[in-house]
Amino acid sequence: MINANHLPILVDYNLTQITPFVYVADEETVRQWQPVFSNNINCVINVACELPQMLFPLQSGIESIKYPIEDVPNFPAVYYFDMIADRIADNVLSNRRTLIYCHYGRSRSITFILAYLIKYHHLPLSIAYTIIQEQRKLALPNIGFWTQLRLYEIYQQEKNSSKTLINIQNSLQKFFDGFKKIFIEDPMINTLTIHKNQINRMMYPRPSIRNSYPYQRK
Repeated sequence: MINANHLPILVDYNLTQITPFVYVADEETVRQWQPVFSNNINCVINVACELPQMLFPLQSGIESIKYPIEDVPNFPAVYYFDMIADRIADNVLSNRRTLIYCHYGRSRSITFILAYLIKYHHLPLSIAYTIIQEQRKLALPNIGFWTQLRLYEIYQQEKNSSKTLINIQNSLQKFFDGFKKIFIEDPMINTLTIHKNQINRMMYPRPSIRNSYPYQRK
């Protein structure tokens, strides 16, 4: 029987691009600095509690942020999903590139990129994970993070559905308010409508429809 503790740890010593503005890497790659500079990264996010915050030269203009995430299944990573996803989204709006890294660039960093894709790209977890794994084969959140991501996916889907319903209701309300203002509150429109109706009744009297509707109640 193979002991899981004796299995080799896969590490991808590359800086991997997931979207035009989102990258992932392991700690060792980020420490080389050159991959960070050559890819025009503007914001580096460390999501490993055991790793010190990495500081870059001031002239580089690279923002460095750290969140103390533990790579254990029972760690409440979900508390940080919105925080980190929102930070990435803000960077995207400013045309800034974000690099997320942890020890191996495999579990924690991948987890938060998945949360971002779920929230801001409205992707199902399975599709978001497939997209990431195509670029970074070793991507594999631990089972606890995966469970939290599934719950986060459900939460985001329900929230988006509620927003859609509210938007539809608001649009309908605006339509009816406008209709009321034009055709009910405007006295000129009312007068013209009344006269037009009177003329139509005189010129085109309504025919009797009694007994002509096939589904009349008896």
